[in-house]
This record gives sequence, C-alpha cells and structure tokens, in this order.
Amino acid sequence: MRPTAIALTFLFLTAACETSTDPFFGTGGGAGSPVTAAEVSGNWSFTVNHNTTFPCTGGSIPDGTVLTATVNVLTDGTVNGASSFWRTPATSNFPLSGSVLLSTGAADLFLSGGNGTGTSMELIGTMSPTGSFTGTLHDPAAGFSPIFSASGCDYAAAGTKA
Repeated sequence: MRPTAIALTFLFLTAACETSTDPFFGTGGGAGSPVTAAEVSGNWSFTVNHNTTFPCTGGSIPDGTVLTATVNVLTDGTVNGASSFWRTPATSNFPLSGSVLLSTGAADLFLSGGNGTGTSMELIGTMSPTGSFTGTLHDPAAGFSPIFSASGCDYAAAGTKA
C-alpha cells in the first residue's frame, strides 16, 4: 500500500508542477497552434541546413537542399503511409510515416529509406495552419541507420506547404 501511495503522490506532484504548454514534456514541438488534418495534408518543401549536434563526417545533405514530401494526415493525426511519401533531391519516392498532434501542430515524421532497408530520418517540429514548418531533421533517427551521412547529421529544417 505504501509504494502505491508514494507513486501516486509523485505522479500528482509531477502533474501539478508541469506548467508548460508542451505536451511532450519539454522535448519541443508542442507550442504551436491547433491545426486540422486538411491544413497539414498536401505537398511540402523542407529546406535543410546543418546544425552542429552531430559531426556529419561524410555523405551529408548539402546546406540549402530542399526535400519534398506529400503528406496525407488522417483525422486522428496519423500519417497515412499508403498515400504519403518523400522525395530525395534525385526525385526517387520513399515511404513517409508518423503523426501530427492536431491540438498543437507538433509533427513527428519518419522519412524511410524504403525497401525494408531499416534506414530512416526523423523530422520533428511544428506545422502551422498557415502552411509553415519549423523544426529539425535527424539523420539517423534513434535506432535507424543513416540515409545520407556515414555518422549521422542534424539539420535545421524550415518548410512550406505548396
């Protein structure tokens, strides 16, 4: 009984002290405006530029590269993988999955290397109802192999919906 009471007290105090508008416990991507599935579905262009988080030792995406994507978000915020994809600068199509928290526009998208390769990049940020995106592109995302770089890279990503 005592461990249960301690656990419930800890949970209550943690919840009571959480005052941020960020639903992801301070990890970013939650302070935006509400969006609808229709507002974030469509064709997007993401311009990426290196951050200094990872060393980017080889094969990284050049600064200013534009990655394009077709994103189809369902009414529950999940990305419809059957009709969503992203394109490399060489215009090959690859699978796209993930979700958008419609109450804040927080997006967590996975840009897969395709064909069961186990490679993926993660695009995390905020989509706005006016068709803009700000966030970070991670190559690789945790648990995946990098797509472009030999050691992994981090990029600032700015996007616009066409």
